Parts: sequence; structure tokens; C-alpha cells
Amino acid sequence: MLAAAGRKLYWPSRAHRREPRQGAGARFAALLVRRPLAFTLASIALLGTLSAGLIGLTMDYGQGGGGPRTAARATAAEISRALPAGVADPTSVYLRATDNAPLTGRPLDGLARDLAQVPGIGQVAAPVLSENGRAARIDLFPTADAQSVQARELVSGPLRAALAKDTPAGLEAHVGGTAAILADVSSAVDHDLRLVFPVAAGLIALILVLLLRSLLAPLILLLCVGLGFAATLGAATTLFQHVMHRPGVDFTLPLVLFLFVVALGTDYNILISDRIREEMERPGPARRAVARAVRHTTPAIATAGLVLAGSFATLAVTPSPSTQQVGFAMALGILLAAFLLSIVLVPALPALAALLGRGIWWPLRPGRTAPRPQPARFADLQRHEDLDPYRIGATDR
Repeated sequence: MLAAAGRKLYWPSRAHRREPRQGAGARFAALLVRRPLAFTLASIALLGTLSAGLIGLTMDYGQGGGGPRTAARATAAEISRALPAGVADPTSVYLRATDNAPLTGRPLDGLARDLAQVPGIGQVAAPVLSENGRAARIDLFPTADAQSVQARELVSGPLRAALAKDTPAGLEAHVGGTAAILADVSSAVDHDLRLVFPVAAGLIALILVLLLRSLLAPLILLLCVGLGFAATLGAATTLFQHVMHRPGVDFTLPLVLFLFVVALGTDYNILISDRIREEMERPGPARRAVARAVRHTTPAIATAGLVLAGSFATLAVTPSPSTQQVGFAMALGILLAAFLLSIVLVPALPALAALLGRGIWWPLRPGRTAPRPQPARFADLQRHEDLDPYRIGATDR
């Protein structure tokens, strides 16, 4: 479409017919390559400070979402406050004989008394037999809310140990209820995160090595993207858990951030790092190559980041607590990826590229060989582009 429409596509603007002037991107690029170490240290310090919020991170598996304050919700809240925490949502222990024989009351009563001694269990109901007598249920009423961290730790820790020790011989016990379900979800999420993160990081690293044809640049890029992910999750933890005193961050947030923020941040970094590598293929100082790449890619990355971050930010004003967390974290993560990582800290940061020069593309050494023959018209355009409206007084490293 662009090829068919040509310049008419930009009607009524006539900016493309005027000589391009030095813009904010060019001025920023000149400042960046003159003070690369200052930009690098300041960016890492900011990301490190945000990442410190991860200290004390707790995953929230609560199912109580937000919503309008209706009369029914207000009544339910009043009832919950009037009753002990675990009464409205008990934890149940289900028992049956391993040989499927009928159960008797005495062993069940003894187990109920033993379970009542477990710290965190407020009350224990009398055992209830099934109609055929081959199964039984004992309801436990914890002192903590069933969706709380304390209830999950109770189910997966002291209660499990007590059942393993006190269940009569010939019986097998299973724990049910909201707390038990959330404890299983927590274990599954932890396992999946330990599997997904390294596998995805390895695949991204492989793609970057093949694309950039370098070993050092992809490593730096991955480290910076990982630091941006930690900073985003740390900022969300600071705001929602430490400042707003919520039980924790939503358990889906780390995976959502990893899939979106890391992927989009890597895309932005690939865009600018590949442009830097192409600019370094041309003879001349490495810092000038970095400045040209930053000048040309900054407007596109900044615009894309603002549009996408603004779209996700609208989720932060919804009544659902989990959706608020996703909206805030996604918007912040994309802004950090676009502005701080891709524009300041790339190839994995432009400032570091200016510090290391062409050594960042090790084992390749772009720009050390004679340039390829080019058509005369394209060469003229390149010579015109080298006449930057600012001077960079640094030497090539």
C-alpha cells in the first residue's frame, strides 16, 4: 500500500518535502554517546531500586475479585466478619478404608481429636459417615481465611504432617476445600515458572544469537531484559503489597509479565540493536554509529511503547484487584522496556555499545573490512546522512 500510494499517503502534511532538522532523538543520541557511563549507571541504579521491591514477595491466590458494592456483597461481608475466619469455608478431610471395608466411629473420633491439636485449627466437627459407611468426612475450621497464605501453609505443612502421623492404619486420607485447592495451584504455578522461565530464555537467546550473529550482545540484551522484568515485578510488589497492604501480588502476574513485557522488550531491543550493528558495518567511529541508530529508531520505539502502555493502563482503573495489578504492571513494564532499556540500555544498550565500541559484537568485528559496493545514488544518501547536525568528539574504541 505504501509503495502504491507513495507520498500522497501523508497528505496533507508536507514535512517529507522539507530538509529534515535535528530533533529530540538526535539531541538525545548526541548526549547519550557523550555520557554513556553516566546513563548506564543511572539506568541500572533505577532498575535495581525497583527490583528491591521483590523482597518479601508473596503470591495471592485469593478468588475474591472486585466489583460493584451491591447489597448482596455488603451482606456477605458482614456475615464473614461476624463468623470465625474458617467457618464460612472449612477444610475437609475425606477418609476411606484401603480395603473398601465399612468404617467405624472410634478411629475417626480419635483422628478428629488429634487434628484439633494442630496449630491453626480452630474447631473440628464430628466425623460424618457416608450412606454406605465406606467413607467419612471431617470438617476443619482454620483460624485463618481459606484464601490466605496462612491457610495454604497450614494445609501443605502441619495438617499434612498430622494426617501422615495420626491416620489410623488401614485408612487413607485426602484433604479438600478451597485452601487445599489453592495449595495445589501454588505448587503447580511454582513448578511451571521454574520450567517456563529457563526454556523461554534459552529460546530467546538462540534467536538473538542467530539474528545478531554475536555472543556478547545477546547475553547483555538478555541480562537487561531480565533486570527490566525484575524491576517491573518489584514495583508492582511495592505498590500493591507493601504500600496498599494487599495479601500479595496476583499469582498470574509473573507469568503474564514474562510473556508480554519480556517478549515486547526483546522485540524493541532487537530493533535498535540490529540497527546499531548495521550502522557499525559502515566505516567510522562506533559512537557515531550508535548515535545514528538511536536517532533513527527512537521515534518508532517511543511511539509504539506509549500507545501500548496507554492501552494496558486502562486496565488499572477497573474494580477487579487482579486486573488492576496486570494493568499497572504491564504499562510500567512496557514503558521501562521501550524508554529505559531499548533507548538507553541497548544493544543490549546504546550507551554500553558506545563504551565497548565494535567489541560488543564479538566474535564478529563489523566495520573492520572494506564496505560492500553500493549504487551511486544510495552512496550519495549515505554521505549526506554522515553530515550530522551535531559533532561527537569521542574517539572510536
